[in-house]
Amino acid sequence: MANDLKPQCITCLSNTDVTTCNGCQQTFCGKHTFEHRQKLTQQLESITQEQSVLQRDFERSLKDHNLFLKIDQWEKETIGKVQTAAENARKQLRHLIEKSREPLVKTCRDLAMTLRSSLEANDYSENELNRWMKQLMQLKAEIAVPVQANIVENEWSVIKLISVKDMNTMKNMPTFIAQDRFSKVIGSVTLSDDGLVAKHTSNDWNYEYVLGEQRYSEGRHTILFRIEECGLPYNIFFGCISSEVVQKRISINSTSTAGWFGFNQVYQHGIRNGNPSAHGYNSNEISVNDILYLTFDCDKRQIELFHEDTTKRHVISVQTEHAPLPWQLLMMLTDKDDCVRILSASKLHSGDQNHARLVME
Repeated sequence: MANDLKPQCITCLSNTDVTTCNGCQQTFCGKHTFEHRQKLTQQLESITQEQSVLQRDFERSLKDHNLFLKIDQWEKETIGKVQTAAENARKQLRHLIEKSREPLVKTCRDLAMTLRSSLEANDYSENELNRWMKQLMQLKAEIAVPVQANIVENEWSVIKLISVKDMNTMKNMPTFIAQDRFSKVIGSVTLSDDGLVAKHTSNDWNYEYVLGEQRYSEGRHTILFRIEECGLPYNIFFGCISSEVVQKRISINSTSTAGWFGFNQVYQHGIRNGNPSAHGYNSNEISVNDILYLTFDCDKRQIELFHEDTTKRHVISVQTEHAPLPWQLLMMLTDKDDCVRILSASKLHSGDQNHARLVME
């Protein structure tokens, strides 16, 4: 009975010299303990091999990212463009030098022929020698003058610098071209094209207001406008207004309003600033067919105006105690036939499966 209570080998049921495994808690005799350790060793070696394969594949993936191929291709194409531009510049410089030096080459050739013929004919005196020496000195001075040329950098070069942007970081602050449209009119304004076009229809110079349809309370949203028609000077207001006050009297002078107007004026909660040197906004730079980006950054509590033609970006901080969220688009037309179109909507940023992309700058 006592032997029946002794631990037995899980393999051969022997109860002689058995040992309990600390891992699986099973008992083995001396022979099968050795075999059990061999199996564990084989499993460890297999795991080690899998880890080596995984590490090798991981290290290879770091070198084989598809963007490296794009960067290599960009580098190759850019070097080719630079080499072509450099060779063209060399040809232009050679042509310029040859053209500017043609009179000097002819003078040198004529003088050489004169000296040779005079020497052969033994027909010269001090007067000729002095005259020829003066000619040589003059030629020497003219040759020493460098060709008047300079290298001009093309600001609109097709070669653009690149950088890598982390799309995960960009996703933290998504920006969308908002699917907004004009919805409410206060004054003589006609809406068309399903609310995408607003036109001032009064014969007089009046403040005519237009509100956007959407309300913005979080995130970052951009509305694109094209100036179809505008008076001279430009006098159109783009900005935001708290949706809490749109049922009341609407005015760009309201404390619930912020934005940009003509006459270089920036409005911020009832305060008007017409000094471009203070805020950098120059409304005279905006004209017909220009495209403007108006961005509502609700999370940062600010609005932005970007002028595509000048690439200038202006920012106004919006105090929510004066203009509580949500905000709405507020536009004001002033001149007869002022006309603005909201451009089609699409998402500005889109990541790929690797959450990274090449960006041209």
